[in-house]
Amino acid sequence: MQNVLAFLGLLLPLTLSPGPATITLAGLGLSKGIAPALPFYFGLILSTFLIATASGLGLNEVFLASTVVYDVIRYAGIGYIVYLALKFIRARPTASQTTESEHRLYDGMLLTALNPKFYVMVTVVFSQFLKPGQNVLWFLIFGLTAVIAFSGFIWLAAGASLRPLLRSERALRIQTVVFGVLLLIVAAYMLLKGG
Repeated sequence: MQNVLAFLGLLLPLTLSPGPATITLAGLGLSKGIAPALPFYFGLILSTFLIATASGLGLNEVFLASTVVYDVIRYAGIGYIVYLALKFIRARPTASQTTESEHRLYDGMLLTALNPKFYVMVTVVFSQFLKPGQNVLWFLIFGLTAVIAFSGFIWLAAGASLRPLLRSERALRIQTVVFGVLLLIVAAYMLLKGG
């Protein structure tokens, strides 16, 4: 039980804090509602599970051992965040809009896969909780996926809960631009921070 509390104590602050995925989820919840954002959300979860599984089997050691691979993922991730930001900025939501989101399953998958900080987080979690002789790898993989799913849904639902307050097209337009700009700020921070 103590290990579970330590696991949650490490992961919840990391996954509930603002970042590219959480900002995108909140923005999608606010501009589209929960249902149209689910493909993007499930893409994040699927990618989390696949990367955590590959990392548990040692693949992320390759990514983290090579500065070239790390930098390629980092710059591709920054570029992808800019792409998603521009999707927000260019969006023209309407108050009665029920169309599907432009943020699809593969967008969620790519956002996770191109985030080098995610690989570092997985490495930290595994290094803290994966001990020789203990058969906890699958618990860590499913636990990490579940915590990220929970945190992501909190952001998505929080955004969607504010949706009724923004009934006018102008208000919806302003919020899509705000979330796009927030993503651009995250991308600039990642670029300037240097990894």
